[in-house]
Amino acid sequence: MFQKRFPAVAALIGASFLFSCKEQPVGIFAGEAAVDSTYVTTVEPQQTKNYYIEEFSGVRCPNCPAGALKLEDLMSQNPGRLKLVTIHAGSLTSPKDGVSKQDLRSGINGEGDGLLITNLIYGGDPAKPAASFDRMPVASGNALLGNKDQWDAMLAAAKSQNSSTPVNMSLTTSYDAAKDEYNIRIKLAYTQAVTDPQFLTIYLTEDKIVDEQIEPEIHDYEYNHVFRQSITPFNGIAVLDSIPNKQAGRVFVTNYKLKINKDDATNLKQKFWDLDNIHVVAFVHKSTGGTDKKVYQAIDGKLKP
Repeated sequence: MFQKRFPAVAALIGASFLFSCKEQPVGIFAGEAAVDSTYVTTVEPQQTKNYYIEEFSGVRCPNCPAGALKLEDLMSQNPGRLKLVTIHAGSLTSPKDGVSKQDLRSGINGEGDGLLITNLIYGGDPAKPAASFDRMPVASGNALLGNKDQWDAMLAAAKSQNSSTPVNMSLTTSYDAAKDEYNIRIKLAYTQAVTDPQFLTIYLTEDKIVDEQIEPEIHDYEYNHVFRQSITPFNGIAVLDSIPNKQAGRVFVTNYKLKINKDDATNLKQKFWDLDNIHVVAFVHKSTGGTDKKVYQAIDGKLKP
């Protein structure tokens, strides 16, 4: 089943600008047309910068539980400021027959969005645990991923080099019981002029997944922030690419209407999802294809309102 997004005319207060967007199918979702809109209004006060973390972990990774604890410690030291997505993809991530309750990788046999992120954004399967902070290079090198002993320094560098954001983000979700359908609304509000191309990526993650950690052997281990599915394409959608100069006061609003079918035979992993623990993580960033992949701002919230 597919979720589609279509251009629409939006009559909005302020100086409106109309544009088109491509259909973007997302395989596990189905819903009605969603509307993108943009307008110019009074400039909002600038938000505090949040920092986006992508962690690579695995159920067969002896050092990964310690890595998870390290990131939870950093999050407790920076309440509400760190937005974490933990990706199970590549080596050390396959479940164990007769032991694992589910496969934490995305896609069939791990050939999903998680593996695309691993290979096409980070250049291949890293030694685990590994993480990036705002997709910024480690120290003076080109590598984006560092091991857990580098994470304190990487976060400090991200805070120093990427201390503010030119774009505010807000996230709201709603549920239409009659249609059994969720709506995810993302609003971007520019507080400074931006001329660089920007992209918006939206992921679903899940907390409180209890399963086996195979190496080291830990029964009933709790996995959190687990990447489940990309709502946008895994590398994002272009934000207002028809408006190369996004002035302060420019607002962009996008909506995704989606239906999660836990009985969908084409995606058997959905039957394991606990919708009470599903989160939406959204972030604005530079292109994933160049050398500069910096994340401008990130936000998260629960899927169920």
